[in-house]
Amino acid sequence: MKSADGPAADRDVLAEIEALASRQNRGLAFPGWLESRFEADTGARYAQILAADVGRTAVYYNLFLVGDFLLTPDTVGLAASLHFLAVTPAMLLLATLFRTRVGPLARDIVGGFVPFLIACQILCVFVFSHSATVSHYLYFVALNATSVNTSMRLRYRAAKWATSATFAALVATLVATQKIPVEVAVMQCFSFVVCGAVTLRGMADREREFRRAYLNALRDRLKIAAADAEANQDALTGVANRRGLEIAVRSIWRDTLPGESVALILFDVDRFKAYNDLYGHPAGDACLRAIAAAALSRLAPRAGHLTRFGGEEFLALLTGAAARDAEAIAEQLRREVLALDIAHAGSMERKIVSASFGVASGRVGEIGFEALLAAADAALYAAKSAGRNKVARGLAA
Repeated sequence: MKSADGPAADRDVLAEIEALASRQNRGLAFPGWLESRFEADTGARYAQILAADVGRTAVYYNLFLVGDFLLTPDTVGLAASLHFLAVTPAMLLLATLFRTRVGPLARDIVGGFVPFLIACQILCVFVFSHSATVSHYLYFVALNATSVNTSMRLRYRAAKWATSATFAALVATLVATQKIPVEVAVMQCFSFVVCGAVTLRGMADREREFRRAYLNALRDRLKIAAADAEANQDALTGVANRRGLEIAVRSIWRDTLPGESVALILFDVDRFKAYNDLYGHPAGDACLRAIAAAALSRLAPRAGHLTRFGGEEFLALLTGAAARDAEAIAEQLRREVLALDIAHAGSMERKIVSASFGVASGRVGEIGFEALLAAADAALYAAKSAGRNKVARGLAA
C-alpha cells in the first residue's frame, strides 16, 4: 500500500525497489519518494566531496596561467587579475556553500556555475587579447569542459546546464567579435560539442551506476532489516516474540535515563484452553490475533512494546509518562478485550472472552527486568485468583 508520498512500510519500499532494480531503465531520476531518500542518505557526503573537488579544481585552474603567458601575453595581467581576484575567490566561496545544508537543486546550480565561470574568464581574455595565437587560446574552453566534467563529480544535470550555457557563451562571443576565420570558429565549436557530448555521456553513465549501486545497497539493507524483523516477530499475531522482547529490554535499560519510570503489564486470556477445546485451534488463533491487534492499537500511541510472551500470554513494556499510567492502561486493555465480544460458551464467569492483567512498575536503575516481571506475574496470579477479568498491581522488590 502506498501513501501520497510513497510506500507506507518498509516491505512496500522493498517491493518498489525490487521492481525498479529489475527494470533496464536508462533514465537517471528516481520516483519522488525515493529521490528524497537518496538525497537524505547521500546528499551531505556528496556536498563534502564536491567542496573538495572545487578546491582541487581551483588549483588546476590557476596552473593554466602558463597558457596565458604563452598564447596571450598581451593580456596576461588581465588574466592574472581575473584568476586571483575574481574567479578563484568565487570558487572558494562556492566551495563553502556546499558545506551548508543547501538543497540538491541549489547545490547543482552552484556546482555547475564553477565551469561556466572559468569559461567566462577564458572568453573575456579572448575578447581583449590581440595576440596572433589567440585562436589557439580559445581551445581552453573545450579543455575546461573536458577537465571539469571528468575531475569534478558534478551531477549530470549540473554538468549539462553548465556545458550548454558555456557553448551558448562561446557561440555568442565568436559571433560578436568575429576575430578569427569562420572555419576556425566552426572548428572551435565542433571541438567543444564533441568534448562536451563525450564527457556528458560519461558523467551520465557514472551517475547511473552510482544510483544503481545505491538502489542495490538499499535493497540489501531492507532485506536484512526485513529478515531481522521477521526473526523478532511472532508469526501468528505479528507482535514481538521472545527474541524481540530481549532486544527491547536491552534497549530500554540501556537508553532510558536513570530514574525514568518503567512498567510491565502481563496479561493472558481467561480459560483459553477451554476456548480451544470448544471452538478448535483455528478459532483460538483468530482470537489471539484479535486480542493482539486490539492491544497493539491501544499501546502504539504510547510507544509501548507488545510481546507474545507464550501461548495465550502477552507482555507490554511502557516507559515515561505511559509507565506512570500503567494501571489505567491495563484497565483500558481489559475493556478492549471485552469490547471484541468474542463468544466463549466455556467461560464460567461470563460468556465472552476476557483477560486478566498484572501490573508492576519501578524506575530504571533501581529495578531490573526480571524483578519487574516477577512482580507482574504475581499480580497476574492475584487477578486470576480474584475471579479473572481483573487488573491487579504488584509490588516490585
